[in-house]
Amino acid sequence: MMVGTDVAMYRFVEDETEREILTAADVRGFFVEPSIGESEIITAVGSSLRPERVPVLFEDVEMQVRDVRGREIGGYYIGRVEVTDLRDSVSVPGGTDLALSFFGFGSPYPYAGEIWQTWAQGPPAESGMWKNLPPEAHDSWLHVVQMAWFRTGHQAKRYGDTTTCDIAGADLADIAGFYCELGEAVNGPGGYFGSNLSALDDCLINSGARRESPFRLVWRDFETSRRAIGDEELDDVISVLRKYGIEIEYPPSG
Repeated sequence: MMVGTDVAMYRFVEDETEREILTAADVRGFFVEPSIGESEIITAVGSSLRPERVPVLFEDVEMQVRDVRGREIGGYYIGRVEVTDLRDSVSVPGGTDLALSFFGFGSPYPYAGEIWQTWAQGPPAESGMWKNLPPEAHDSWLHVVQMAWFRTGHQAKRYGDTTTCDIAGADLADIAGFYCELGEAVNGPGGYFGSNLSALDDCLINSGARRESPFRLVWRDFETSRRAIGDEELDDVISVLRKYGIEIEYPPSG
């Protein structure tokens, strides 16, 4: 679908020159289950390009994700893209549906395409939208959060001066959910504060940790999250937080 009246959600450009190759309202077949492996045929729905002949090959291609205002909010470096077939679009009047080969390249976040559709309308206005998704989609949400965070000019650090950050341990089904919750607790709706141990370490360093504790973390229903996520992963997270002097409070349940 189109994200706006005149704005297509996906824009393919030459990475070095930014020359536009084509736009598309949707890209199907790119976001795949990790177990599937390589992507095969990808469909660019409602494309602006109608080549005179196929196949036609493009090199050094980046696929950008845009919001309703045409601003770039994400992007994937694809490299080689070949248009292998085309037909009139059944979804976008006057558009063309292109069959594309990315030569096996795909994104192992199967829910990311749907999540990008939501983010294209604007970043989350309130925290916790990711909790409406099934647990298996949390990795995809975190992926979109991380990419959008840096593509829109943010850095790996804490913004604002909140001294206490709350996370709801009862809502955490996996480690991706923890990072979604932590990012919003620290940086607000749709906020990012790490996606793995190394990234968390970077965010804490850039937030002035070690010189002074940047915030106190109130971890509610901690034991519930420990049972869901597992001892090893949570112990590693706690170790990184404590290394930077983060005080963690575990209020009793009930």
